[in-house]
Amino acid sequence: MGTYASAYLLIGSLYLLAAASPGPNFFIISQLALRGDRALALQVTSGIVLGSAVWVSAAAAGLATLLLHYGALATALRVAGAAYLVWYGGRLLLRARRPTNPAPGLPADTPAAVQGGWRTGLLTSFTNPKAAAFWTSVFASTLPVGAPWSFYVGVVLLITALSAGWHLGIALVFSRPALRSAYARARRPIEALSGASLLAMGLRQALAR
Repeated sequence: MGTYASAYLLIGSLYLLAAASPGPNFFIISQLALRGDRALALQVTSGIVLGSAVWVSAAAAGLATLLLHYGALATALRVAGAAYLVWYGGRLLLRARRPTNPAPGLPADTPAAVQGGWRTGLLTSFTNPKAAAFWTSVFASTLPVGAPWSFYVGVVLLITALSAGWHLGIALVFSRPALRSAYARARRPIEALSGASLLAMGLRQALAR
């Protein structure tokens, strides 16, 4: 592991820089946590972490090369991600106009909704255009040529741990009573902003070439 310490450091740093840039994962987790749906936010977080593990595993297995040779597959992934973000963002915009505001795509803060939160997180991770661009380009280019399989296992474990720490931190920080109290006073504009941001991300992704 010491031989590839610099590679691990570079990959971990690039991932954290990408994760720190607000995107769909951030907006969805923070919005749920601010609303007081902490259990649901944590379930969504678990799905996003699982999605990160799948993305890094696919990238290590050569996903970038596959998408490079099969343009139709890359286009399908881009369009699916754009459609999901437009749908989720639109739902948030509509619900920002209402007095009560259950999570988009989830019926309410019920046990069934909470248990299904991981599916929302997984779908969000899979269709996140920022994740697709990162894992299939920047990440793939940093993998050392000829590295042993143990190195790739270490990368998967590293990214999974970083993803869990980062997204869990978002859920816990934004569920703090002080932030939730402030959110309650400005719920509609905050959720309208989140919805507009997700909608804009989706439209930009749909129009990308």
